[in-house]
Amino acid sequence: MSTDDHLRKASRRLRDLVEPIAANVYFAKEAGALYKDLGLGYLPGYFCSRSACMGQVAPEVVVATFGVFNPAIVKPAVEEGWSKTSAPAMVAARQQGAIASLERIFGGVPDGAARATELLRRAADAASMPGHPIFAGLQSLGFPGDPIGDLWRAADLVREHRGDSHVAAWSGYGVDAVEITLLTELWWRMPLDTYVRTRGWSDDEIAAGIERLGERGLIDGESFTKEGEALRTAIERVTDLGERRVVAALGDDADELFALLEPLSRAIVESGGYPSDPSRLTRM
Repeated sequence: MSTDDHLRKASRRLRDLVEPIAANVYFAKEAGALYKDLGLGYLPGYFCSRSACMGQVAPEVVVATFGVFNPAIVKPAVEEGWSKTSAPAMVAARQQGAIASLERIFGGVPDGAARATELLRRAADAASMPGHPIFAGLQSLGFPGDPIGDLWRAADLVREHRGDSHVAAWSGYGVDAVEITLLTELWWRMPLDTYVRTRGWSDDEIAAGIERLGERGLIDGESFTKEGEALRTAIERVTDLGERRVVAALGDDADELFALLEPLSRAIVESGGYPSDPSRLTRM
């Protein structure tokens, strides 16, 4: 297997396996209840809890770092959140909710958690920080010092590092937030104009994005053109390149890590703690 093939396969496999572990917190009833105690509904809770690792940042910073959401839904949610609580309170609530949810799903500390955490931390420690603001914010928090909390934090670091790499990649190709989400729908073999709506964009904004992609020769009707699929492939490849230090740090232990993470991710998906199996959307 060539070096490029290994990087692509390993980085995408890692992405798929850490996603349910790291992102269960966004679907966890325990976290939602804690945000409610702070006076926050789902959107303020989501935007403020995820961004709080960077401090009590302005809505515009959340728009820039999260990348794909309509500023029209981000701004009021963040303003409401910071009018009612603080970044340290949100960091604490997010951590407490994540640990409680994963403890419930796993029924305690799962076998192999310590070794999986060790390998994920090794990968995160090797990752580059410049151009990775959410990853850097998480690094500033340190680790909870709890077996499940440390596993979750390590998975979140790896997840957000790739997320930051991805935003940098599509931005560098001159694609905007609506356009990358539409292109990703086709990349995931979903119908055009479906998933994009979960990011708060209006009918007019989505229609305008589809028109722009058509004018650039990237889509034809509701399908990729050859040029469009090549562009989306290139964006994912550049994202993979952003993870080369992560993959290199795992070295020959990558397959061991994947074997440790697979049953944990599967348990979360099967419990309803994450909405789908990310591997089903992967193009290798």
